Amino acid sequence: MTDQLANKVCIVTGAGRGIGRATAVGLGAAGASVLVNDLDVDAAEEVVEVIRDNGGMAFSNFERIGSTEAGEALVGSALEHFGKLDVLINNAGLMRDRMTHNMTDEEFDSVIHVNLRGTWACGQAAIRHWYPIAKEEARSGRPAVRKIINVTSASGLKGAAGQSNYASAKMAIVGLTYTWAKEYGPLNITCNAVAPTALTRMTEPLLEDEAAAVHRLSRFPLGRYAPPEEVARTYLYLASADSDYMTGNIVRIDGGLAI
Repeated sequence: MTDQLANKVCIVTGAGRGIGRATAVGLGAAGASVLVNDLDVDAAEEVVEVIRDNGGMAFSNFERIGSTEAGEALVGSALEHFGKLDVLINNAGLMRDRMTHNMTDEEFDSVIHVNLRGTWACGQAAIRHWYPIAKEEARSGRPAVRKIINVTSASGLKGAAGQSNYASAKMAIVGLTYTWAKEYGPLNITCNAVAPTALTRMTEPLLEDEAAAVHRLSRFPLGRYAPPEEVARTYLYLASADSDYMTGNIVRIDGGLAI
């Protein structure tokens, strides 16, 4: 373990697998206390066990991200277990890819609900908790730095065929990130977003066909997908004091995919 994030409390939504899992484990190894959120109970509990086995502190949470009630319950769980909240990482998301002329209302709405409304609702709950605390701190001096880290994607920066639902949600998260940075910067609440690409269970099937894999990897100037642990380092940097002067940034960690 290190002390890079000692005494910090972090929430990571969608932390059972992939980048979310790697981020939660990395935060724990850096000294943070972590609330591990995922719908998959076994996956969330396994991440908690890994963090604890490495000497960290963690608890699990199984809220279905997407509603105001879930956002409030998520923040309440962090406060119940740890007594405070310093960093919210809005990682939970889903994809329902289909060309627009074939997409159903449910496929569009479910992606918007989890990715966009979920990010908004969790962020709102965190901000509502922080707002009176930061206002009081501001009266007596500079308030502590608190952080929201959102997740967009290359689709959210450039669009993508077959992803009118996902790209819309991820593009909207960019606007949400800029807005929160402006609204709450005066209270030392920063908001940045990450646009990541990694080799996960969602991207691994894209490389099963050799010819398709060669074509797909040719889109990356670096020629590869990164493992989730490599991508997670950017989340840890944004969660740490090293990024305290950063807000309103969209950080691409994608091997050059979105160029």
